[in-house]
Amino acid sequence: MTLSNNPEARIQALLKRDEFVPVPTSLISYQSSGHIILIGDTADLALARTMTLDLPISPILVSNVSSQSVPINTICLAGRTLEIEGYLGNFRVTLTNSDETTEVISADLILDLNTHALLGLEILPPGYLHRNIQQIGIGALAQELSEMTGTFEKPKYFHYDSNICAHGVNGVQFCTQCIDACPADAIISLGEKIEVNPFLCQGGGVCATACPSGAIRYVYPSLADSGNQIRIMLQSYRELGGEQPIVVFYSGDDSGLIEQNILSSHVEMLPIKVEELASVGMDLCLSALVYGASQVVLLADTSAPKSALQVLERQLDWAKVMLEGLEINADRISFIRQVADSNDSLSLTPQAIGSWQIEPAIYTMPDKKRHAIYQAIDHLYKQSKKLQEQIELPEGAPFGTAIINSESCTLCLACVGACPGKALQDGSNREVPEVFFIESNCIQCNVCTLTCPEQAIEISPRIIFDREKRNRPRALNQDIPFACISCGKGFAPTSIISKMTEKLKDHYMFQGPRALDRLKMCEDCRVVDIVQDDSAMSGRFDTLN
Repeated sequence: MTLSNNPEARIQALLKRDEFVPVPTSLISYQSSGHIILIGDTADLALARTMTLDLPISPILVSNVSSQSVPINTICLAGRTLEIEGYLGNFRVTLTNSDETTEVISADLILDLNTHALLGLEILPPGYLHRNIQQIGIGALAQELSEMTGTFEKPKYFHYDSNICAHGVNGVQFCTQCIDACPADAIISLGEKIEVNPFLCQGGGVCATACPSGAIRYVYPSLADSGNQIRIMLQSYRELGGEQPIVVFYSGDDSGLIEQNILSSHVEMLPIKVEELASVGMDLCLSALVYGASQVVLLADTSAPKSALQVLERQLDWAKVMLEGLEINADRISFIRQVADSNDSLSLTPQAIGSWQIEPAIYTMPDKKRHAIYQAIDHLYKQSKKLQEQIELPEGAPFGTAIINSESCTLCLACVGACPGKALQDGSNREVPEVFFIESNCIQCNVCTLTCPEQAIEISPRIIFDREKRNRPRALNQDIPFACISCGKGFAPTSIISKMTEKLKDHYMFQGPRALDRLKMCEDCRVVDIVQDDSAMSGRFDTLN
């Protein structure tokens, strides 16, 4: 154990951490009457029946036995498929046989006694208990079940802004990162938007970490609350003479044992407990550095969902590439998987990467992830050697540029209408048909590349460190306005008129030169010419006059 040479600084910093109160969020309520669906084999069901428990039970036998061996009042699976859906107070188990005949059982709780949970999720729904009855014991299990009756509440952990969601555009799905990442299977597609089931969501936060646009935000605590808690804690630490603080994020362990081990591991470590480690993305890690942490450590316990940690590691890889581009040691952010039993002593040895020589930021933490990341990058860039104005990022990173092939692009602006981040914008109000691009808004979602009818757009992940350049609109393509052949008014990009004329010249409706010329007229002149054209008004489109 390393004794602190400045214990007062750490004590006061941790007091400031604990004094911080996050903004409350709305609550989700569950109502349970204690009706249990019990699922297991013959031996486990028999043992479970010996529990002293004054609650209604519907046993389901999953092992293959003869009908004569099925205990009384037990539902036998008997070759039927079993589907489970719901949550505490609202479970439904559907049994379906080969001729699609179904039997539905409703309950408040599910006790799954199988070796492997029948519901294959990394985070099981509230009220779904997967237990080994041999290990936990009948008495302890009965006590646990009896305590799961009544009304229960939990925070609503998320906020969803459909206006900036890149999930779907024009009936086509593009981004599924939040759906793929959620270990609780709480997010589904509704076509162009997604829906989060608040009763299944258990605050894992990986959806907010994975979301490139910030359409899903973690709200309890919010990003702003988490960042400001760290800022206040580190400020207190410095004011009392503390140096080179190391912020350690961890989750789990209500006993406080992990925090005790962190505090005993190194003199400068300041632990922060979070609901789930995967809620700590590069936004919070980079912000902790600019608020004065010399290092940021993410400590994953053995219960953390593997799929969520994969998303987290990818995020940290992007953050480390950014740090390297700023000539900052990437090891200032580190990720540690705890492999030992949580009851064992945990020893964390910080990286020997030198002292941290930056002026800590004093700005308050924004509540939007992209703003938080850019604000942190800007602060670090101001104090860097500025050797690189921009760097390439790994594939999949949510920052980058777009390129338009001017020879293929017709300036139809389909990409502008589809872009969820408003990175692509219509510049036609400047009297010249053009597409503008604001790189700071680009989330590299591929919507533009897949929407473009001419396949004229390419995207590439990168980060521009210079804030002014990153936010400055720039033209990706422009054209000369085509002048109406009747009145001379510019009304469309020349490339569109040329391509449209070429494609329609052989169409039966445009065989006559007058009909083809109408493609070169503005809307008003086109209507006037149609009215004056007897062939068009009578529906004769095959004339050559």
